[in-house]
Amino acid sequence: MRYEDILESRNTTKGFARRSLRNLVLAKESFDSREDFHVVTQLVNSLLGIVIVPRVRQAKGAFLSITMAELAQRGWPQWDFTGKDGSESDTLGDFLQQLRNATVHGHFAFAGDPDSRHLRNVRIMASNGPIGKAPWSYEIQGDKLYEFCTRLANYIETYAE
Repeated sequence: MRYEDILESRNTTKGFARRSLRNLVLAKESFDSREDFHVVTQLVNSLLGIVIVPRVRQAKGAFLSITMAELAQRGWPQWDFTGKDGSESDTLGDFLQQLRNATVHGHFAFAGDPDSRHLRNVRIMASNGPIGKAPWSYEIQGDKLYEFCTRLANYIETYAE
């Protein structure tokens, strides 16, 4: 059976997220096998299919009510939060909304080795305004964002409508 035969339509949230995850995995495998691939860039591009589209399409999905604390207990990678009290997300839905807003408005930046294509050497920051001037921001190491995206895509496939 071909990989494409087991997918839902790309018009569904699950199908689009699954394809986005597959592209991200292939990008990482390509880089790991020494191909000239910008896996850090692809990781951020993958947020469209793994965070933005599912968050918008599943705005009222029950799966979004899981708390960030529950995800941490399940071993999900955690984002470092900087900001005023009360602005940190309590649920996955709230967090994805904040991450969606930061991403679509281009409020993300990279830290660490500026030339590295190794996920572990780069940190990704997302905020609700220009980096360094916004009331809140989240930051995560590239390899942890990869793991977060992988877990989220699998979670979406299991629980989203």
